[in-house]
Amino acid sequence: MSKAFTKSFEVRWDDVDANGHLRNTRYLEYAASARLAILMEAHWSPQVLHQAGLAPVTLSDEVSYRREVFPAEVVTVDTHVIGLSEDSSRWRFEHILTRDSGEKAAEVRTLGAWIDLGTRRITAPPAGLRALFEGARAADCQDLTSRS
Repeated sequence: MSKAFTKSFEVRWDDVDANGHLRNTRYLEYAASARLAILMEAHWSPQVLHQAGLAPVTLSDEVSYRREVFPAEVVTVDTHVIGLSEDSSRWRFEHILTRDSGEKAAEVRTLGAWIDLGTRRITAPPAGLRALFEGARAADCQDLTSRS
């Protein structure tokens, strides 16, 4: 998609570590919450996914930290699909986390897949989910293979 999906979060007191800045795990949690928000907006709630016998699973995360984020700041997460397998069973998201000032705070890249809850194997999603991810492709989206 040419336009990123955007979700904002206000940094709370319990989001920070002993150094007084956003703790490292919260970046991953903001990214995961942004992905869930995309699904929820398209009416693919966790309950609907469960009824379809499907769940997203994270295969790997990579975080690059750029700037500190402090309590009461608002972090905006812009999300793109930057990789997708032919059958949409595997996907890669890029999340750009930006501070109020416009400075990039971090980049999170997540490789994931859809699993069949019965077989516990990676599987292609139903047509509606596939269309959602196809429609969210970044202009430079890469084709993923089973080894990506």
